[in-house]
Amino acid sequence: MGRQGKGNKVNKKIEIDNKVIARAALIAALYFVLTAFLPAMSYGPLQIRTSEALTLLPALMPVSATLGLFAGCLIANLYGMTMSITGMYDVVFGSLATLVAALLTTRIKKKPFLPLPTIIVNAVVVSAYIWQYFIGSLKIEWLKNLSPVIRYLITVVSIGMGEAIATYFLGLPLFLALEKQLKDKKLL
Repeated sequence: MGRQGKGNKVNKKIEIDNKVIARAALIAALYFVLTAFLPAMSYGPLQIRTSEALTLLPALMPVSATLGLFAGCLIANLYGMTMSITGMYDVVFGSLATLVAALLTTRIKKKPFLPLPTIIVNAVVVSAYIWQYFIGSLKIEWLKNLSPVIRYLITVVSIGMGEAIATYFLGLPLFLALEKQLKDKKLL
């Protein structure tokens, strides 16, 4: 390991081997299946993506889980677009939100806070565009007539609550069970 310019920062070379790729592919496939096969829960301004339970995995396996979550979300959002459920904004910004949340999750050290990056990033980012796909199909006129700012804030709360349910009630128990199974093994 070599030293960088100033300070005590050490260059770390991350080798992505077949195990990392296999774990990433498995996580991507699980994310896609859990999203695509439950579309009523997975897409829209009111959603609880059960696949978001996997978003705590970057704390256990930073490289493979981050890559797998990003790929799985990208594929699930592409599927949503091809099924005319969502559109390109969800493919680009929803997938990037998952990537950013995964990267932030790798930095969280206290288990009760692991869901927060996913909850906050998705609530803020996804809420910024999700209404555009569903506003025409709304049957509730008063909701349709709300200002965009109010609709955004309502969606921040609804997306945030859905993320909290998926990550705290599904994701945290899954994380704790996997952590116990891995027994201090360091995975990429």
